[in-house]
Amino acid sequence: MINSDENITKIINFIKEKTGIDINQDKFKKFYAKKIEQIIKEENYNNFPGLYSDLISNKNPDLIQKIINTVTINETYFFREEEHFRIMVKNIIPELMKIRPQGETINILSAPCSSGEEVYSILIHLLENPHLIRERDFMIIGIDINTSALEIAKKGIYTKGSMRAVPPHLVSKYFIKEKNFYRIKNSLQEFVSFENVNVRDKYSMKRLGKFDIIFSRNMFIYFDEHSRKETIATFYSMLKPEGYLILGHTERIPETSEMFVKQKHKNSIIYKKR
Repeated sequence: MINSDENITKIINFIKEKTGIDINQDKFKKFYAKKIEQIIKEENYNNFPGLYSDLISNKNPDLIQKIINTVTINETYFFREEEHFRIMVKNIIPELMKIRPQGETINILSAPCSSGEEVYSILIHLLENPHLIRERDFMIIGIDINTSALEIAKKGIYTKGSMRAVPPHLVSKYFIKEKNFYRIKNSLQEFVSFENVNVRDKYSMKRLGKFDIIFSRNMFIYFDEHSRKETIATFYSMLKPEGYLILGHTERIPETSEMFVKQKHKNSIIYKKR
């Protein structure tokens, strides 16, 4: 049904508009075409015009979500690019504590959070610096467009691959081993929350509130330029004054941007709201 170049282009453009993810035709055919064809078959569509009409009119949200879950990338693990977490607890949060009113909660957003490893990595680094917890309350929210990934995050059960960068003493401290899996302790799950939110949906994003720190790592490498600029502007509007945006090691905000001040910390670059 979607094997013609014209139909594939329409599906690719729909995905780009909905998620910001830019997929070329060769990649689509190689990695996603068969999976999406199977989804279409399961949803009982027998012609492309009917399928496409339901996509662009949002008539079948379940179909749209299944396609989104298929094309979104969820490869991650605990303590990935760990230097960012160290910068957070040693530099960013102490600075924020000085400028935020006494008693004000420090809000941290992980967008996208995938299957939750980043959210729990943030929390573990805070717990390993108890003086921060004693002085302030923290709110940590993870959001993602992929509902399958969020189910894993909410359950808090992970494979050995997700644990590969966690030191053994922290594994035993914060996880319970269950056969070939590792379950985050229930006491940690109470400190975080997860929501199904699309970063391209400005209204839903702003409904989350204002944040002191936004982690958004390794998402923009999949975005087209327009989606990247729009999402950076959304993050900017959601950050409190002098809040921080943390991107992946390979991602950069253009030097010409007047929204953020670039800060260099050893091997990492982070961005402070002007």
